[in-house]
Amino acid sequence: MRAMIQCMHENNYQNLTYPSKEKELQILCDSLGVANTTKTEIKIGSVHNNERLSTLLSDKTVNLDELNFLMKRLDSFDQKELATFYAAAYAEKAETMTELINLSFNTHCYSLVADFSDLNAVGRQIYLTEQMAVSTEELESLDGRKYFESMIAENPNPVITPYGVVYRNSNEIVQTYDGRNFPYYQYENTPITLLLSAQNRSEYLYLPMEQSEMNKALERLGAKSLEEIHWQVEEHNIPDNLADMAVKDQSDLYALNQFAEIFKEMGQREVISLSELAAFVKITKGEELKTLAGCMYEFESFPDIHTLEQYGRYMICESGRFEYDKNLEDYIDFKSYGQDKISRETGAFTSKGYLLYHGYDLEMQGILNKNIGLKIKELHEPQELKLYMPLRAVTYQDENDYGDLYQVDYEIDVYSEELSSYEDEIRTAIINHRLDDEKRGMMDYYDQPDTVNAKVQKYLFDVEVIDGELMGVAVLTLNAPLNQGELIKIKEAIEGQCSDGFGEGLEQREIKCNGKEVYVSLWNSHDWSLKTAEEMGITEQKYEMKFEGM
Repeated sequence: MRAMIQCMHENNYQNLTYPSKEKELQILCDSLGVANTTKTEIKIGSVHNNERLSTLLSDKTVNLDELNFLMKRLDSFDQKELATFYAAAYAEKAETMTELINLSFNTHCYSLVADFSDLNAVGRQIYLTEQMAVSTEELESLDGRKYFESMIAENPNPVITPYGVVYRNSNEIVQTYDGRNFPYYQYENTPITLLLSAQNRSEYLYLPMEQSEMNKALERLGAKSLEEIHWQVEEHNIPDNLADMAVKDQSDLYALNQFAEIFKEMGQREVISLSELAAFVKITKGEELKTLAGCMYEFESFPDIHTLEQYGRYMICESGRFEYDKNLEDYIDFKSYGQDKISRETGAFTSKGYLLYHGYDLEMQGILNKNIGLKIKELHEPQELKLYMPLRAVTYQDENDYGDLYQVDYEIDVYSEELSSYEDEIRTAIINHRLDDEKRGMMDYYDQPDTVNAKVQKYLFDVEVIDGELMGVAVLTLNAPLNQGELIKIKEAIEGQCSDGFGEGLEQREIKCNGKEVYVSLWNSHDWSLKTAEEMGITEQKYEMKFEGM
């Protein structure tokens, strides 16, 4: 359950959706003019579109971190658990954040009944709540009505709430939160969890973390620096061979946080792929692992392929690149084909299988040469390639005879001559639309382990005036020249970003251009195309473009 809450401090107010990430809490504090510490308090003005939560929290002054922790707890609840929580809060008159957080860990101690029409079903649900887990057979054999009647006999004082009737069951209420140190709660799937302790207190940190989260943890532990606390890795969800390099015997908490950030960005599936690739490349050191993680998209691995013949047979029979007739097997020299293909690649046989590298990274070259004897082909200086596309721009403002703008309810095209005068404003909007964590620009969204991924280091969108017309530009940084097939593939990827990804988001942004509100699309032009400078007929190029093999 996520909720937008109006947060107030003195005369300032700001809306924020909870639960929030630490960065968002920092932005909120900056907007309200307060420091982001363990003692930060805000007043809740209102809760949007959530009557139950609004009744519980509106007009309260609460600790910011406690509010966020409570909202993380509630976000994990299903509808039955939420109803029980609100009913129990009403019954117990829970008011403070400490009481509400503790209640969120004890909803299994309460049974809520809103419909008494089927007492057998009611009794079974109460039994399931109390036991928390039972077999289907046990639940079906239970006389629910009888169980319900016995529970009523043991609960002479049920509480009627706006959400139904609340009964206390036999589960024991436990105080989990002491009002200072938050209990263990894994809200998201985080790669590494730390346990910090000092002065008989403990705190959990879920990596990757922000510096402000570390500062708050130290503050709640009563410590001024890391030297005053003990910390240990409580749990992780990283494959063992990666954990041996990134986690085991790690004494630098900030280095550990860097690894957690790498693993978090990847996601579990890619972390497993990194684990397998590290075994291929015989990576044993943490710094080597960081380098490998940064360019893992440049590799292809072929497990259990150990000979030229096996590689040739796989490529012809199983890779899907050829139409293969098994009746021709006796006429095909698989070994010779494997030899020929490998002679044109950068690859090596390892104990795990055949490893193919498409990249050009100098640091990775040294690691591959040292670990598995693989030498990378000649490296190239990065090149720039620009691909041009027409823009379409519209506004919903017209101009009267006096030059004043007024709003209309239909699109008005902004034509090339006018649009070119807005180059700086549109470029700024495109830059602001980029995400900070896109290290390779839009190539972060290209997930094919092929030569395109290796050769295109990054690409970004921009604008440029060509012959008086403002055009969109995809600016590619290349590790090596693209052949014709690779150019077609990267054009297809860019087209997808123009129509659905980056471009779709950009065209919804209002761009202020000399007082006029303009909406720019990389895609909606009726004569859309994506062309190189050569295809555009641009004679004065600011870069040198060469195609591989030409």
